[in-house]
Amino acid sequence: MLSLYLNFSAFAFAASITPGPTNLISLMIGTRRGAPAALPFILGASFSMALILWLSGMGLAPWIGRYPWLRTGLTLAGALWMSYLAWKLAFAKSVTSTQTHRTQTPGWLQGAGLQWVNPKTWMMALSTLSLFALPGADGLHHVSRLALIFFVVAVPCQLVWGCLGQSASRLQQFSRWEAWINRTLALALLLIVWGAVLAD
Repeated sequence: MLSLYLNFSAFAFAASITPGPTNLISLMIGTRRGAPAALPFILGASFSMALILWLSGMGLAPWIGRYPWLRTGLTLAGALWMSYLAWKLAFAKSVTSTQTHRTQTPGWLQGAGLQWVNPKTWMMALSTLSLFALPGADGLHHVSRLALIFFVVAVPCQLVWGCLGQSASRLQQFSRWEAWINRTLALALLLIVWGAVLAD
Protein backbone atom coordinates (compact mmCIF):
# COMPACT_ATOMS: atom_id res chain seq x y z
CA MET A 1 0.00 0.00 0.00
CA LEU A 2 2.90 2.36 0.75
CA SER A 3 4.19 1.96 -2.81
CA LEU A 4 0.76 2.93 -4.17
CA TYR A 5 0.76 6.17 -2.16
CA LEU A 6 4.35 6.92 -3.18
CA ASN A 7 3.37 6.39 -6.82
CA PHE A 8 0.37 8.66 -6.30
CA SER A 9 2.65 11.32 -4.80
CA ALA A 10 4.73 11.22 -7.99
CA PHE A 11 1.53 11.47 -10.05
CA ALA A 12 0.34 14.43 -7.97
CA PHE A 13 3.70 16.13 -8.42
CA ALA A 14 3.56 15.72 -12.20
CA ALA A 15 -0.04 16.94 -12.33
CA SER A 16 0.69 19.95 -10.11
CA ILE A 17 4.03 21.16 -11.47
CA THR A 18 3.21 21.04 -15.19
CA PRO A 19 1.83 24.17 -16.90
CA GLY A 20 -1.88 24.70 -16.52
CA PRO A 21 -4.33 27.52 -15.84
CA THR A 22 -3.70 27.55 -12.09
CA ASN A 23 0.08 27.62 -12.43
CA LEU A 24 0.01 30.35 -15.06
CA ILE A 25 -2.18 32.53 -12.85
CA SER A 26 0.18 31.86 -9.90
CA LEU A 27 3.06 32.92 -12.15
CA MET A 28 1.18 36.08 -13.15
CA ILE A 29 0.48 36.98 -9.51
CA GLY A 30 4.15 36.36 -8.68
CA THR A 31 5.34 38.74 -11.40
CA ARG A 32 2.96 41.50 -10.33
CA ARG A 33 2.73 41.13 -6.53
CA GLY A 34 5.36 38.61 -5.44
CA ALA A 35 5.13 34.95 -4.41
CA PRO A 36 3.60 35.59 -0.93
CA ALA A 37 0.65 37.36 -2.59
CA ALA A 38 0.01 34.22 -4.66
CA LEU A 39 -0.27 31.99 -1.58
CA PRO A 40 -4.00 32.60 -0.82
CA PHE A 41 -4.87 31.81 -4.45
CA ILE A 42 -2.66 28.69 -4.35
CA LEU A 43 -4.17 27.44 -1.06
CA GLY A 44 -7.70 27.93 -2.41
CA ALA A 45 -6.87 26.17 -5.67
CA SER A 46 -5.13 23.26 -3.94
CA PHE A 47 -7.93 22.81 -1.41
CA SER A 48 -10.53 22.83 -4.17
CA MET A 49 -8.55 20.32 -6.27
CA ALA A 50 -8.30 17.98 -3.28
CA LEU A 51 -12.03 18.41 -2.59
CA ILE A 52 -12.94 17.60 -6.21
CA LEU A 53 -10.73 14.51 -6.05
CA TRP A 54 -12.40 13.43 -2.80
CA LEU A 55 -15.95 14.08 -4.09
CA SER A 56 -15.16 12.26 -7.34
CA GLY A 57 -14.02 9.25 -5.32
CA MET A 58 -17.23 9.43 -3.33
CA GLY A 59 -19.35 9.19 -6.49
CA LEU A 60 -19.53 12.67 -8.00
CA ALA A 61 -17.64 11.73 -11.19
CA PRO A 62 -20.01 8.90 -12.21
CA TRP A 63 -23.00 11.14 -11.43
CA ILE A 64 -21.67 13.90 -13.71
CA GLY A 65 -20.91 11.25 -16.33
CA ARG A 66 -24.63 10.38 -16.47
CA TYR A 67 -25.39 13.95 -17.58
CA PRO A 68 -23.19 14.81 -20.58
CA TRP A 69 -24.82 18.24 -20.92
CA LEU A 70 -23.67 19.11 -17.37
CA ARG A 71 -20.09 18.12 -18.10
CA THR A 72 -20.13 20.03 -21.39
CA GLY A 73 -21.62 23.08 -19.68
CA LEU A 74 -18.99 23.07 -16.93
CA THR A 75 -16.21 22.67 -19.48
CA LEU A 76 -17.43 25.51 -21.71
CA ALA A 77 -18.12 27.81 -18.75
CA GLY A 78 -14.61 27.19 -17.48
CA ALA A 79 -13.02 27.73 -20.87
CA LEU A 80 -14.88 31.00 -21.40
CA TRP A 81 -14.05 32.30 -17.93
CA MET A 82 -10.36 31.44 -18.32
CA SER A 83 -10.39 33.05 -21.76
CA TYR A 84 -11.65 36.22 -20.05
CA LEU A 85 -8.75 35.96 -17.57
CA ALA A 86 -6.35 35.57 -20.50
CA TRP A 87 -7.81 38.69 -22.13
CA LYS A 88 -7.34 40.68 -18.91
CA LEU A 89 -3.77 39.43 -18.58
CA ALA A 90 -2.92 40.24 -22.21
CA PHE A 91 -3.98 43.85 -21.78
CA ALA A 92 -2.98 44.37 -18.15
CA LYS A 93 -1.33 47.66 -17.29
CA SER A 94 2.31 47.72 -16.29
CA VAL A 95 3.14 46.68 -12.74
CA THR A 96 4.61 50.15 -12.24
CA SER A 97 1.26 51.78 -13.01
CA THR A 98 -0.52 53.29 -10.02
CA GLN A 99 -3.77 51.74 -11.26
CA THR A 100 -2.25 48.26 -11.02
CA HIS A 101 -1.79 48.63 -7.29
CA ARG A 102 -5.52 49.29 -6.91
CA THR A 103 -6.58 46.19 -8.81
CA GLN A 104 -7.63 43.14 -6.85
CA THR A 105 -5.25 40.17 -6.72
CA PRO A 106 -6.95 36.78 -7.19
CA GLY A 107 -7.31 35.22 -3.75
CA TRP A 108 -8.57 32.12 -1.98
CA LEU A 109 -12.10 32.20 -3.38
CA GLN A 110 -10.93 32.79 -6.96
CA GLY A 111 -8.43 29.93 -6.68
CA ALA A 112 -11.05 27.57 -5.25
CA GLY A 113 -13.71 28.57 -7.77
CA LEU A 114 -11.35 28.20 -10.73
CA GLN A 115 -10.92 24.47 -10.15
CA TRP A 116 -14.63 23.70 -10.54
CA VAL A 117 -14.48 24.94 -14.13
CA ASN A 118 -10.91 23.83 -14.88
CA PRO A 119 -10.87 20.90 -17.36
CA LYS A 120 -7.38 19.86 -16.16
CA THR A 121 -8.65 19.37 -12.60
CA TRP A 122 -11.50 17.10 -13.69
CA MET A 123 -9.23 15.05 -15.96
CA MET A 124 -6.81 14.62 -13.05
CA ALA A 125 -9.59 13.50 -10.72
CA LEU A 126 -10.91 10.95 -13.21
CA SER A 127 -7.40 9.66 -13.95
CA THR A 128 -6.73 9.24 -10.25
CA LEU A 129 -9.82 7.13 -9.72
CA SER A 130 -8.92 4.78 -12.56
CA LEU A 131 -5.18 4.55 -11.81
CA PHE A 132 -5.10 4.40 -8.03
CA ALA A 133 -8.18 2.44 -7.06
CA LEU A 134 -7.50 0.03 -4.23
CA PRO A 135 -9.74 -3.05 -4.45
CA GLY A 136 -11.11 -4.13 -1.10
CA ALA A 137 -9.99 -0.96 0.68
CA ASP A 138 -12.23 1.33 2.69
CA GLY A 139 -13.21 3.81 -0.03
CA LEU A 140 -13.66 6.78 2.32
CA HIS A 141 -10.27 6.41 4.00
CA HIS A 142 -8.42 5.63 0.78
CA VAL A 143 -9.84 8.58 -1.17
CA SER A 144 -9.32 10.87 1.86
CA ARG A 145 -5.64 9.91 1.95
CA LEU A 146 -5.29 10.57 -1.78
CA ALA A 147 -6.93 13.98 -1.41
CA LEU A 148 -4.68 14.92 1.51
CA ILE A 149 -1.54 13.80 -0.33
CA PHE A 150 -2.60 15.79 -3.38
CA PHE A 151 -3.11 18.95 -1.31
CA VAL A 152 0.27 18.60 0.42
CA VAL A 153 2.06 18.08 -2.91
CA ALA A 154 0.14 20.71 -4.91
CA VAL A 155 0.79 23.72 -2.66
CA PRO A 156 4.61 23.81 -2.99
CA CYS A 157 4.42 22.90 -6.70
CA GLN A 158 2.19 25.88 -7.45
CA LEU A 159 4.22 28.12 -5.16
CA VAL A 160 7.24 27.37 -7.36
CA TRP A 161 5.41 29.15 -10.19
CA GLY A 162 4.73 32.16 -8.00
CA CYS A 163 8.43 32.27 -7.05
CA LEU A 164 9.40 32.04 -10.73
CA GLY A 165 7.18 35.02 -11.45
CA GLN A 166 8.68 36.99 -8.56
CA SER A 167 12.21 36.18 -9.75
CA ALA A 168 11.36 37.20 -13.31
CA SER A 169 9.98 40.55 -12.14
CA ARG A 170 13.35 41.38 -10.56
CA LEU A 171 15.26 41.01 -13.80
CA GLN A 172 16.71 44.28 -15.05
CA GLN A 173 14.90 44.15 -18.40
CA PHE A 174 11.55 42.98 -16.99
CA SER A 175 9.73 46.30 -17.30
CA ARG A 176 10.73 46.54 -20.96
CA TRP A 177 9.42 43.05 -21.74
CA GLU A 178 6.48 42.94 -19.30
CA ALA A 179 3.75 43.51 -21.91
CA TRP A 180 5.13 40.75 -24.13
CA ILE A 181 5.48 38.38 -21.17
CA ASN A 182 1.84 39.02 -20.22
CA ARG A 183 0.67 38.36 -23.79
CA THR A 184 2.75 35.20 -24.01
CA LEU A 185 1.25 33.92 -20.74
CA ALA A 186 -2.24 34.84 -21.96
CA LEU A 187 -1.69 32.93 -25.22
CA ALA A 188 -0.32 29.92 -23.31
CA LEU A 189 -3.39 29.98 -21.05
CA LEU A 190 -5.71 30.02 -24.08
CA LEU A 191 -3.83 27.17 -25.78
CA ILE A 192 -3.88 25.00 -22.65
CA VAL A 193 -7.56 25.62 -21.89
CA TRP A 194 -8.95 25.22 -25.39
CA GLY A 195 -6.57 22.36 -26.13
CA ALA A 196 -8.07 20.48 -23.18
CA VAL A 197 -11.62 21.32 -24.31
CA LEU A 198 -11.05 20.16 -27.89
CA ALA A 199 -9.23 17.01 -26.77
CA ASP A 200 -12.05 16.06 -24.39
